[in-house]
Amino acid sequence: MTISFAPFGVLSLALGFGRKGAQIVARIVTLWINRRAAYRLAELDDRALKDIGLTRSDVIGALDLPFRQDPTVPLVHRRRARRQPPPAPVSVRLAARDGRAVEGRAREA
Repeated sequence: MTISFAPFGVLSLALGFGRKGAQIVARIVTLWINRRAAYRLAELDDRALKDIGLTRSDVIGALDLPFRQDPTVPLVHRRRARRQPPPAPVSVRLAARDGRAVEGRAREA
């Protein structure tokens, strides 16, 4: 009966667990930093939040997310949605039954 020991196999396994552990710690630190940033946003007055493109309910809603979710991601999405320019009015060209063209504007939805 032969018993062998593979030190490099154990070493690579230990390094793999160490790398995964470091990634988990880095993710927790990032979540904590971003949550603190969201709390600082909650301390701002309504006028400052409006300048940023957010409302107080946006910030409170983001802070209500569980800890494992980054609260800054939905805030960025809400801000971008409000900053997009409104769609341009649509011009429609209609033709009457007798063939003459009728100009008109589409109704706003």
